[in-house]
Amino acid sequence: MASEPAPPPMRPPANRSGPPLPRDGTPPTPPPPPPGGAGRPAFVLGGGVLPASLLAGVLARATVRDIRHPADAPAEHTYRPSAALAAFVRCRDLTCRFPACDVPADRCDIDHTVPYPAGPTHASNLKCVCRAHHLLKTFWCDAIGWRDRQLPDGTVIWTSPTGHTYTTRPGSAVLFPQLCLPTGALALPESDPAAPKGGRSVMMPKRRRTRARNAALRIAAERRLNELNDPRAADRTKPPPF
Repeated sequence: MASEPAPPPMRPPANRSGPPLPRDGTPPTPPPPPPGGAGRPAFVLGGGVLPASLLAGVLARATVRDIRHPADAPAEHTYRPSAALAAFVRCRDLTCRFPACDVPADRCDIDHTVPYPAGPTHASNLKCVCRAHHLLKTFWCDAIGWRDRQLPDGTVIWTSPTGHTYTTRPGSAVLFPQLCLPTGALALPESDPAAPKGGRSVMMPKRRRTRARNAALRIAAERRLNELNDPRAADRTKPPPF
């Protein structure tokens, strides 16, 4: 009795890395990229880098406002920058511009590198500095203190009292280099012409009373007011009999 021939061995299915092709054999059209540049990461002030995979969900329910580069726009005529200029400076710097300081820009002051009015309210003369380093520059900025110089691309060069120099670049130089394009050169003095000479600078103001003393006086005033409004409050504020 003749035996039937053995069936041919089955080949393993091909490993397809992509979706199956349509019946007509044409490759599928790739989906369009998400709007608003969602293919690139974002940066959250005080929170760090936001991956593109999470950014797409945020953009779906967020209000998007454009940050416009001021280019060669003229200086503003007021001490405080406009909302658009302040937003650009914060998004360009991302953090405090003092060396090795990472305080988020939304918690920083916007400082005139050359003090106003000698230095204009212009993107090439504005930077983010936290309150501590803002006070350091304001009250210790003479020939024996800290000095800073700003370039049109946002680079700030600090000189310490010992003569060492520290160069800080805007925080957006890596993720958003278009914000670091030059904003126009300014004819600025090297130092504040109104600063006093002879090694003296503006003196740090001193409190007439300590914070603890102010708190004690405030509590005493509130107790007196309570006694006037409610006679029974006088019994509750008396010291204990022991």
